[in-house]
Formats: sequence, structure tokens, C-alpha cells
Amino acid sequence: GYTIPKGSTLILPPILLHKDPEIFPDPEKFDPDRFSAENSINIQEYAYIPFSVGPRNCIGQRFAMLEMKTMISTIFRSYRVQSLDPRDVALPVMQGTLRSSIPIRVRIRPRKS
Repeated sequence: GYTIPKGSTLILPPILLHKDPEIFPDPEKFDPDRFSAENSINIQEYAYIPFSVGPRNCIGQRFAMLEMKTMISTIFRSYRVQSLDPRDVALPVMQGTLRSSIPIRVRIRPRKS
């Protein structure tokens, strides 16, 4: 264990929680079902905090999530999106925000009405 002196300020980057294999088995694997209703039951309340938590959390959290879901569902309803690269080629890189280590190539075609 560690001794933390009284009055210390601790900064815990949320990415450390998000990548902890004790909380999220195989955290580097892309798993869309990780946060499904049945799997979310076993996730601790503050284990995933992309918008922070508490009284000073991100004021735009609900708006950002709604906007993201709306945008993604609109894209997938209107277009066929196909990856041009094998799975697990792109590695995530943390530089202020999470991004791919290489360009992600996709083919986007309009869906037929």
C-alpha cells in the first residue's frame, strides 16, 4: 500500500480505471456488448467516468451522449459503412483525447431507399 500525506491532491486519470482488467476484462478488446443492460449490472458505479463524476462533472454530458447517438444512428440508417482494414489493426493512442494510431479507412455508400 501507499501512505498519502494529509492534504495531498490526487489526480486519477479516468483512463486508468477504463483500462483496468480487474474492472473490465480484456480492456483493449473492442466489445460493443461491454455496456449492454445485462453486462452493466456487474460494473461498479464509478468504474466508467468519461465525463467525470460528482457536482462538478461535465455539464454537457447528456447533450453529448444524445448528440452522439443521434449522429451515429443517422449515419448507419443512411449509409453502409465498411471497414477497409482487418480488425485490431489500429491501436488507440492517448494524447489528450483517445484516437487511433493510424488512419482508419472505411468505405461509405448510400443505402438504397
